[in-house]
Amino acid sequence: MFCEQCGKEIPENSKFCPACGAIVEPSAPMAPAVEPEPQLDSTTEPTEIPKTQQAPPPAAVINTTQNTSYNNKDNLIKPLSIGSYIGIIILMAIPIINLIMLLVWSFSDTVNLNKKHYAIAVLIMILVPILITVGLVILAVTVGGGLSYYYFWQ
Repeated sequence: MFCEQCGKEIPENSKFCPACGAIVEPSAPMAPAVEPEPQLDSTTEPTEIPKTQQAPPPAAVINTTQNTSYNNKDNLIKPLSIGSYIGIIILMAIPIINLIMLLVWSFSDTVNLNKKHYAIAVLIMILVPILITVGLVILAVTVGGGLSYYYFWQ
């Protein structure tokens, strides 16, 4: 049995279409029509025998190869697979490529949120020690300069 609204197949005892939710009218079971076999003689060509069951109406064709906004949204929040994590770890082992990929993943709107959050966390973990080191170098130069002035110029 097929839905009159969307054309999807419906189980026989259903009251509603599982695809579109339309109410299904119970139909009387169809008895298979028995038709006499056509008599074929050598001068006539055989004709097509009519089918006893109706073909379902054509369903709407959905192109699943394109990323619609709905599919893209699902991909953005879907958990990463183990293979994705292995790929990320391998990319992080390649110099220069790792920084480029971290920046792309961090600032792109079309990247999975798990990958984006991972990239932001790694960038923070890289930048914090660099900033601390720069601060300590500035402090050392300042203190060293002050001490050198005190001991050497007076």
